[in-house]
Amino acid sequence: MAADPLIIDVWADISCPWCYLGHHRLRAALEDEPPGAVRVIPRAFELQPDLRPEGMAVEDFYPRKFGSAEAMQEAFTRATDAAATSGLELRYDRMRRAPNTRLAHRLVTLARRRGAGPQALMALFEGHFRDGADVADPDQALALVTAAVPELDADELRRELEAGDGEDDVAAEEDAAAQLGLSGVPFFLAGRAVALSGAHDVDTMRQLVAAARQRAQSAA
Repeated sequence: MAADPLIIDVWADISCPWCYLGHHRLRAALEDEPPGAVRVIPRAFELQPDLRPEGMAVEDFYPRKFGSAEAMQEAFTRATDAAATSGLELRYDRMRRAPNTRLAHRLVTLARRRGAGPQALMALFEGHFRDGADVADPDQALALVTAAVPELDADELRRELEAGDGEDDVAAEEDAAAQLGLSGVPFFLAGRAVALSGAHDVDTMRQLVAAARQRAQSAA
């Protein structure tokens, strides 16, 4: 009988560059894992839950978030440089809106129900950070996800979004984050036992997986 997969829950926000980098590095750490050995479950965390649903213009939001235009640029440069070391391109110059990410998180939940949560999440990350897509816009978000996962039905997903599907899931995941005391993301919980906060390097991600497996074996 095949062993149950190791579960890695990852709380992240789609507008967070460090979350994008963390997921990317986790994926690199898992490249040599046998198929089905590890299951990554994206979990919702909104860094700006009070941002209006349509988001805000970048030039209005980010200087206020970071305290000044200079601090904003320093934060963008730091994230861009860190991402580049892992082969990711962040194009803040292409972004026009800082998004409210609630709808995008709901879309990841709907994709996860169909076995494509991580693929949907990475498509939204890439669309937002590389192409400047507005992931708060349902048309753009759906286009990104269904292009990355063609077997998903865009019309069916749209109907579910319009009906409010995924809201309860997102709320439950954010409640779980609050119970864990999370104040920032990304946050990785491997085997429901071993935690890691931050976008660490690939070797550290591998150590997370190994530690979770060791904990599971000790408990068996």
